[in-house]
Amino acid sequence: MTAMRLLRRAAVAAVAAGVVLLGAPAPAAAHSALLGSSPAEGSVVTTVTTEVTLTFSEPVRAQFTTVAVTGPGGRAYVNGELSVRDNVVYQPVYPLRSGDYEVAWRVVSLDGHPVSGMFSFTVQLPAGQEPAEPPAPPPAADDAEPGGWRLWWWIPIGVVLAGTALVLVRIGRRRVP
Repeated sequence: MTAMRLLRRAAVAAVAAGVVLLGAPAPAAAHSALLGSSPAEGSVVTTVTTEVTLTFSEPVRAQFTTVAVTGPGGRAYVNGELSVRDNVVYQPVYPLRSGDYEVAWRVVSLDGHPVSGMFSFTVQLPAGQEPAEPPAPPPAADDAEPGGWRLWWWIPIGVVLAGTALVLVRIGRRRVP
């Protein structure tokens, strides 16, 4: 077998290994799961609520954690920065008026995996307990969330594959005596 033929087989094997590596699913790992919330999913709340709490199966990172509370008319009810203590996320909200609410959340597990979800609940306050309207929201900024940050680990794999291909090409250009 000539050196060129051996080199071609090695290149084909490297490319095939790269395709298998890039196409293989990531190994499964345990991630945070939402255990409960206050208000609870699907519940009917009859008291004035000023905070939404989310309890997870394991501690979560405060960085990149978000909670959005949307009420009647699509109005946002988040009032200030959220806080995280161990496995509980606390999101202050303007006093919730009667109506249907949706909570969308996203947390990052300790292993770095983002987990997200949504749930809804209803507020039905007795007559005379209705809080004032929350202030008008500030003008919306264009906050596009980066979509590819989870794929950062593909960069080193691509660099290794490109380096391997470059070495194989250089070796192939050399003449065998």
